[in-house]
Amino acid sequence: MDRILKFLNCYGIDAIEDFERWSRGVKIGFVVNPIAGMGGRVGLKGTDGKYDLALKLGAKPVSNERAFEFLRNLRLNVEIYTCSGEMGERVARMAGYDPNVIYKTNDMTTSEDTKLAVERMRNLDLIVFVGGDGTARDVCEVVGDETPVIGVPSGVKMYSGVFGLNPRACAEVVRFFVRGLTHLELREVVDVDESSLSDDRIVLKIFGYLNVPVVSNFVQGVKRRYGGNLENLMRNFLNIFDRDGVYIFGPGGTVSHIVRSLGFEKTVTGVDVYVKGEFVKDVSERELLSIVDRYDAWIVITPIGGQGFIFGRGNLQISPDVLRRVERSRIIVVSTVDKLRDIDFLRVDTGDEELDRDLEGEIEVLTDVGLLRFFVKA
Repeated sequence: MDRILKFLNCYGIDAIEDFERWSRGVKIGFVVNPIAGMGGRVGLKGTDGKYDLALKLGAKPVSNERAFEFLRNLRLNVEIYTCSGEMGERVARMAGYDPNVIYKTNDMTTSEDTKLAVERMRNLDLIVFVGGDGTARDVCEVVGDETPVIGVPSGVKMYSGVFGLNPRACAEVVRFFVRGLTHLELREVVDVDESSLSDDRIVLKIFGYLNVPVVSNFVQGVKRRYGGNLENLMRNFLNIFDRDGVYIFGPGGTVSHIVRSLGFEKTVTGVDVYVKGEFVKDVSERELLSIVDRYDAWIVITPIGGQGFIFGRGNLQISPDVLRRVERSRIIVVSTVDKLRDIDFLRVDTGDEELDRDLEGEIEVLTDVGLLRFFVKA
């Protein structure tokens, strides 16, 4: 957006001043779920209702870091309406804004605080929330498709199609929005059916729709399921598999089929590890760090269907610290060709901008028809 405005300015079009003057009238609701994403690195499938357990396992807050990255990249003279403390005010002030606090919270916040806050924002021009699918459900329950909404991804699960690709992309979407350069789309809010988790399955339910400002290549799609010749893919993996090796297996149905071909049952929604014939289920970041410090491990991962993410969505245990200890050449991406047809790029959003850039570039994907080359993009 900055490059477009500067280009127009070179030709005498006073776009930068006009942009800043116009944006002053835009009123943006900004709500942060302070506990969103905390459970990811310690192996929880979400943090809703599990805050105490997440803390006990050593989890640390991450959503305010993501919120700050969004605001730091926003650089707009807009009016921010937010909640007190950790639900928006603190990080907004850190980013240089003087927000209007329209909802006061206690130290301990719940989903009810999100709903009550969003209720007071429904007449604003745009609502920006920081969280995951659970937060998206709370927002959707209150505003439905009345008010434009965009989500800054900061949860354990982000299968809905209402999130930007990362906090920087969200800032770009908002900057386009204030200029009237986005179009609104009704996007699905989905979440995992909690009853399926007890059976270690991923069953997604549609909980509603949000009206999302969309700019191509800045907003993610909703997770989709795909078919393909999994038997061929499993055979292709067995051809390269070393039974004396160490493998970190990411979540997902595709990887689960591969693990089953090795004689083990995988945790579909978690991260598991194969260590020279032994199989360890549902590991945390801390356990992964001890493994990659001892062994030259491989990481086996599959892109999320319809989105293309290989890191930063649903596998937060494979953290930046873990990834920095594994050579990029030891990342094995597996997928059926059917799944790849709707993906332009493989995506990464680890929360570490430098690492995301290091992961960019061409990578081989092991498919049911052999090796294909794909491009990884942050």
